[in-house]
Amino acid sequence: MKWIFGLLLAGLAASSWAQSVYKCRDAKGQPVYQSEPCPEAEKRWDTQPSTTTWDDYYKRQAADRKIAADRRHMRARARDISAGGGPVGTAVTSSNANACADAKRARDKAYEAMGVSRTFEASRYWDNLVWNACK
Repeated sequence: MKWIFGLLLAGLAASSWAQSVYKCRDAKGQPVYQSEPCPEAEKRWDTQPSTTTWDDYYKRQAADRKIAADRRHMRARARDISAGGGPVGTAVTSSNANACADAKRARDKAYEAMGVSRTFEASRYWDNLVWNACK
């Protein structure tokens, strides 16, 4: 008998938590909160529990800080590039540009000599050479 009463009580409790709350005004203009909707409902609140945790809040804050830092970095990079520089913190000089162009020409000449039968190691060597000269 006790378990039947417990089941009924649990059933009532489970069905009552998913209701809405409405803010209405009575005849005197005072706010009244009720579960039934009124004709001129001012506000409605769903009484569903929040699924977010403090851990989610701190993760979101960390993500926002990372996004802000990335935006600052990208703005600085855009300013540096528009001012005639390369990536942030580096300056492209004419000797760097000449070395880059020379490395690209040497790679193209080697690729042309090897044709379609070039190996992965050869491609990797020449691409790394160009990368180091142009960075």
